[in-house]
Amino acid sequence: MSIFLDSLWVWIGLTIVVAVIGYFIYQNDPRGRTLGIVAGVTILVFVIGLVLYYGVDTDRKSIVRMLNCLASELEQDDLEGVLSLISPKAESTRGVARLYMGNYHLTSAKFRNLKFNVNQLTSPPEAQVSFLAIVYWKTKHPTSDGFAIDTPQFQTVRFDIVLEKTNNRSWLVTNKCDFDYRLQP
Repeated sequence: MSIFLDSLWVWIGLTIVVAVIGYFIYQNDPRGRTLGIVAGVTILVFVIGLVLYYGVDTDRKSIVRMLNCLASELEQDDLEGVLSLISPKAESTRGVARLYMGNYHLTSAKFRNLKFNVNQLTSPPEAQVSFLAIVYWKTKHPTSDGFAIDTPQFQTVRFDIVLEKTNNRSWLVTNKCDFDYRLQP
């Protein structure tokens, strides 16, 4: 069912199939009275698809929206914005965010290969999420041993995190946040 809510391409494909079937029905109608019905049904299928795709907020859409917001906050170097996407109960994750954002600036942050599994039976509902983050980073200031990088460096980071759903259907990062930045590019 969620394939019909999460992908506009499914509705475009379904509209094309309905249009092709309608065309063959129209071609076999000797009086040509089915053209209006065929056009109406085709338009109706496409409009229903648009309404369902844009009107229904699914867990996938809200998780992707949260990750895009997190990437944007990281690129803007907005610590408070990043912390607003981490659960207030997740003190260790908040500490890691403060540490890394105090020393590094992400000039670009994107995510790929998103996989998630939502468990609605927990309270609050949780989602186990894994993805690859592709980031470009540089140091904000030299460390005590003189380590400094002024030009952005490429890094791929594997994340396995658990998100919890809030009352307003948004998602927050919990303390279950594992990452591995030692991946080969």
